[in-house]
Order: sequence, then C-alpha cells, then structure tokens
Amino acid sequence: MSGAGEKISYIRSTFAPEDGRCMCLFEGESAEQVQRLNDTAGLPYSRVVEALDLTP
Repeated sequence: MSGAGEKISYIRSTFAPEDGRCMCLFEGESAEQVQRLNDTAGLPYSRVVEALDLTP
C-alpha cells in the first residue's frame, strides 16, 4: 500500500504468550486503512483499534 502512495508503516509486533495474543503496531491515517492492509495481506485479526504513543 505504501508503494501505491498511501502513508502507512509497520512499526513492530508484541507477543503476549500468557494471553496467546499478538499486537501489531502500524502508523497510518486511520484504523480502516490498517484493517484494509491486513485484509489485503491475508493476515488474521480480531480487531483494529487506534492507539496513542506515550513515549516522550
């Protein structure tokens, strides 16, 4: 998608083995854009939510 001119970047993933959960962080223009990226790539997910970076 970034190759097509959309502003979206993969930042990192965090795996919480106790919960069996993986959280992937992207920087993009909207949650809908990140959802579209995951759908296009065929990556499974249960939900996409907006997050804020609190790192100073």
